[in-house]
Formats: sequence, C-alpha cells, structure tokens
Amino acid sequence: MSNLLGVMQEIMQENQKAMKPTEVAFGTVATVSPLSILVDGTSQPKPEAGLILTEAVIPKTVQVQGGGGMVVVNKGLAVGDKVVMLRVSRGNRYIVLSKAQ
Repeated sequence: MSNLLGVMQEIMQENQKAMKPTEVAFGTVATVSPLSILVDGTSQPKPEAGLILTEAVIPKTVQVQGGGGMVVVNKGLAVGDKVVMLRVSRGNRYIVLSKAQ
C-alpha cells in the first residue's frame, strides 16, 4: 500500500513540473520596437506577443501645469536593460514586473 502511495506522489510531482507553475525569471531587453526580451537560460528572445507589461516598465510622460512642457515620469525599457519577470501560462507568457538592478 505504501508503494502505491509513493507512486501516486511521484506522478503528482511530475504532473506539477509539466504544468510549469508561475516562477520568477530574469531577462535582458533585446529590442525595443518591437519589444523582445531574452529570458536567461534561453537562446531565442521572447517576442512582444508573449510579454505582459506592468506600469513600472511602460514609458510615461505628463504635462506640467502652467509650464506647458512635458516631464518624463518613466523612460520605459531600453536595449540591454535587465528585467524581473513572472513566468505564467505554462511558460508561454511573461509578466514584466520591473527593471533589475
């Protein structure tokens, strides 16, 4: 009976690995337009269609009241930037959380 339980636990662990649950990943911006990120440990950059951007990495400028000018609040991503991401959707998509230091 204990052998059966051990086999069932092993099957469950293998199934969990195959599902590729969410995990932290790191990468480097390869291109900006269109955006692509080279995920550490891979040889092909992940294209923009597979990336979900958070507000922390999206370029943003705001109008200055009274001055008539624009202020850059966030420059966005540039080629060579290191980023922190979450791998989701069984590894098919990445949520780009922020730049890494």
